[in-house]
Amino acid sequence: MRVGRLIALLPALGAIAAGSTAAAASAAPPAVPPGAIKHIVVLDLENEDFDASFGPASPARYLNDTLVPAGKLLTNYYATGHASTDNYIAQVSGQAPNEVSGSDCIDDVKTFIGHYGDVTPGTLDPDQATYPGQVDGAGCVYPKGVRTIADQLDELRHGKDDAPAWREYAEDMGNSPARDGGDPDPLGGTDCGHPPFGGADLTNVNTPTDQYADRHNPFVFFHSIVDDQARCDAGIVPLGSVQVGTAGTPDRFTGHLARDFAQERTTPAFSFVTPNACNDGHDATCVGVNTEGTHVGGLAGADAWLRHWMPLILGSPAYRAGHLLVVVTFDEGSPFSAEGTAACCGERPGPSWPWPCYASILKFFGVPQPTQPGQAPGGGRIGAVLLNSKWITPGTTDATPYNHYSALRSYEDLLGIDQGGADGHGHLGFAAQTGLQAFGADVFDRLHG
Repeated sequence: MRVGRLIALLPALGAIAAGSTAAAASAAPPAVPPGAIKHIVVLDLENEDFDASFGPASPARYLNDTLVPAGKLLTNYYATGHASTDNYIAQVSGQAPNEVSGSDCIDDVKTFIGHYGDVTPGTLDPDQATYPGQVDGAGCVYPKGVRTIADQLDELRHGKDDAPAWREYAEDMGNSPARDGGDPDPLGGTDCGHPPFGGADLTNVNTPTDQYADRHNPFVFFHSIVDDQARCDAGIVPLGSVQVGTAGTPDRFTGHLARDFAQERTTPAFSFVTPNACNDGHDATCVGVNTEGTHVGGLAGADAWLRHWMPLILGSPAYRAGHLLVVVTFDEGSPFSAEGTAACCGERPGPSWPWPCYASILKFFGVPQPTQPGQAPGGGRIGAVLLNSKWITPGTTDATPYNHYSALRSYEDLLGIDQGGADGHGHLGFAAQTGLQAFGADVFDRLHG
């Protein structure tokens, strides 16, 4: 880690927060008719600032030359913390980073072995006006009362016909069952892959044949899901694989995502897609291989994954019908840049950890912990590409500030979740923050009579 750069940045982080935080905006319903968006796919890549991913020097040419012209680029989309786990958790539950989740639950920074332990005390914070839906304490696995968008959709019985209400598609999960945990999946790998409670998490260290990282799989951090083994097995499944075509032959896909997306009636209402830690761009040089069989990681490796898997998603019946919204974004920016530590949208820290940008594992590297309110405010400006064949004008940009909490609020609104939550209107955690703006007419700008 280049910790010296972060030390130098810490005094300025308060100013960054003030300069990049947007004033609270009036909440408004999405600018599409109710039920127009029936399916949402969220795909997270890893650890890049907006300028690195979408700037002129980006090596991600498929992302910039194919996906951006096909969708809408959100130029002011922000992450909500550092490192990985807290950002993934935020996108499905609205829970803010705590000291442990913000450090990927890592116990030993020399080996990167993690700990799969509960958030304790895990009680609802008494100041719900300031901290809607937030629970107190530190840890990574949230108590059963903390709900996710998966729980909301199951309660709505959103799954119809053969479609589950939600699914997490995790690449490589269960390639090494003893490493990843979970139950055997009929198509290979394991379902619901997570360590034993209170046990060591080995998935932070990749192997040549297994690059699954459960810190990039948000649903395994909630007792509401993992305590119900059958439901967890049905919802958290291996992605599948692609045999890359050669000499003009098409790619050939196997596994759950390809099967589910082959028909709209089997496409989940909400899908979270997690490439392995090579294909999501986390590792610069991969221990295993990327989609195209090399050890190249980073943005170039992530772009190779997109180049093969995105045509499957964008060619699906649900997408062609205009019923599927696809969100391609990043979990967080770089903690060593001003852009990568900024916040937006009135983001506030959770009740138990005042510095969303500061991962406590950095203390082991001698990086001083912030001391003043407003320092280390967020996860950085990362950007996002939103694609829909009916309601979004291709090749457009939008500078409206959004973050992971805004996105969760948007998903809930679009899928008809309008009851319960922290505000009584279906919004979980900080997605219920007063004045937080969901995706509106600025995003869904393509009118259809």
